[in-house]
Amino acid sequence: MAPQLNYPKEKDLEKNRLLMIIEGASAKTVFNLTSGAFLVGLLKYMGASDTFCGYVLAIPVLAAVIQVLSPIILESMKSRKGIIITGSMVHRLLLVTLIAVPFLPFSQQTRLIIAAIIFLISNIAVSFVNPAISNMYISFVPQNIRGRFFGNRESVMLFTATLITLIMGTVLDVQKDAGNEIKGHVIVYIFIFILTLINFFSYLFMKEVPLVHTQARIKLSEIFSLPFKNKIFIRYFIMLIIWNFAAQIANAYFSVYLKSDLDMSYTVITALSFINTMTYAFMARIWGKFADNKGWAATTMFTVGILGVCHFSWFMTFENSMLIMPLLVFNHISGGIAWSGINVSLFNLQFDFTPDEKRTVYIGFSAALSGFLGYLAAVLGAQLVGAFGSNKILLFGYNYDIKQILFLISSILLFICALYIFIFMRNSKISKEE
Repeated sequence: MAPQLNYPKEKDLEKNRLLMIIEGASAKTVFNLTSGAFLVGLLKYMGASDTFCGYVLAIPVLAAVIQVLSPIILESMKSRKGIIITGSMVHRLLLVTLIAVPFLPFSQQTRLIIAAIIFLISNIAVSFVNPAISNMYISFVPQNIRGRFFGNRESVMLFTATLITLIMGTVLDVQKDAGNEIKGHVIVYIFIFILTLINFFSYLFMKEVPLVHTQARIKLSEIFSLPFKNKIFIRYFIMLIIWNFAAQIANAYFSVYLKSDLDMSYTVITALSFINTMTYAFMARIWGKFADNKGWAATTMFTVGILGVCHFSWFMTFENSMLIMPLLVFNHISGGIAWSGINVSLFNLQFDFTPDEKRTVYIGFSAALSGFLGYLAAVLGAQLVGAFGSNKILLFGYNYDIKQILFLISSILLFICALYIFIFMRNSKISKEE
């Protein structure tokens, strides 16, 4: 333990946990306003195709590859808060600059490439420090209250983010209907800058818990050798590969399908998101208590299975169907039920399957390699969307859009992931001596 750092008192940890909620709410809102339908809307305003949008929306998964190098720096640092703040602020401030891209005096193609590069660099910055953020946050929360606390945190984060997103979506629709869509985007990005400042001060006032660090920097060879020496961790890593492939092959196209194929307005999209959030907020607490009783592996298994049902429902959501709104409502409710458990359980599950010593090696390695494979899945999805375009695919006697086929593939893989957890991970947990 670093002698230069004082261990925070219980009241400091309570303050840290409050700041974690504020930081999470501001970060989640920034994420909402710079991804999904909002990012698709901005890119399409600049003339982007559905295929290009798919590539850009998958960039955060590709950026996670940088985490394989994170331990080289992070494991030897006594204090990590400084680099966490730096990475997070580079991420948020670069996202703010996206609004300037449509005004640049370049061709449409050049502006789109610049937007993609900015989005990539911003996500690389935050991905690099993500293992340190995870380690810092877990040190603020005692084991016996983690399920309950992280469940409550997720609820507050999603409720706040979706409420603000709903307001911003309405602003965009009003400006778009008035023939001034770009003005709506400018207003949104001004608000993103304000949220970035809130996020900065949330981190700044946290009191860091001294963590175990190495005297010498981690070698690159250790990053690729240590994880494969731990059989329990390998079970988790395989699960993460299946999960990332299942989630990412279609992930970029839910927003695109809503906006481009179903022609939903920002108001309808954010209203559906609000339904999703209400469900999420209600279920997050329940999943948190469930995890405290049954464990993170069981929670992950059930919620991934529910997400498989959700994605199958998306597969059954047809354009111009009489059931389109009931199905969209079901999709967002089932998605809220699933993601309210997945976001909390996947975050905590990594700590059950990674040893305390050199933990960022395991977290960085698994996030980087599984994320890279997830990006390949996203690229495959984008290639299929580009190849088929608006052409329909005959399956089971019905014509389906290629995006619907991706939803079906994702659904099947999610069921496989849940089954894998049931067979190989339900009763496994790393011992802290390893």
